[in-house]
Formats: sequence, C-alpha cells, structure tokens
Amino acid sequence: MYPSGEWEGFWVQERYGCQPMTAFTLTFTHGEISGGGKDIVGRFTFTGTYDIRNGELVMMKQYIGKHRVLYRGLPDGEGSIQGTWSVDGTTGVFMLKPIVPRPRGDEPIEEIG
Repeated sequence: MYPSGEWEGFWVQERYGCQPMTAFTLTFTHGEISGGGKDIVGRFTFTGTYDIRNGELVMMKQYIGKHRVLYRGLPDGEGSIQGTWSVDGTTGVFMLKPIVPRPRGDEPIEEIG
C-alpha cells in the first residue's frame, strides 16, 4: 500500500505555522510502521500501525528525550497521507508523501509495445 523508504512532509501548528519534515524514513511491513528523522523540534522516531485494506494509519512520533505526538491519517488518493496530529490537547494537520526520484533527463528511452 505505502512504499517504504524516504518520505517528506509537513505539520502545521498555529503557534509555529507550517513546519517541514524532510528526508525521513518510513518502513511499512505487514501492517506495522517504523521510521525516523529530524525536524525543527529535533530527532524523532515513528512507530505505529496501518490498515492494509484502507490505508488508515495511527503512528506515534517520539522526539528523542522529549514529548510524543500522535498522528492519525488516511491516504489522499494521490500517494500522500493526510491527517491530524495531537499532543497534550493541542492539534493540527499534517501531510506526508514518499520522495519519488525525478528523472535526470539522460535515461534511455524504452519503446512501449
């Protein structure tokens, strides 16, 4: 359902605005999620689950030595995951998408047929 590898995205909080999460990893295996990365708050890990039928996910983002943030999301139909996060009564929205390598422009052309 979701590709394992590098992802990017953002979270939004009224006080801080839109904050990027760049080049973090997510691994999806048989309904389980793991991963990690870094954003403006600090280094973090992700653990959680996803429904292999509808893509609904629930993840915990644990900032190393700091607080945890609960993420709940659904696929958006375009390959991304959108949803809400919550921590200590504060909530906001987030969006995550896999990083897809862009063509360099010098790849060989293959005939379709």
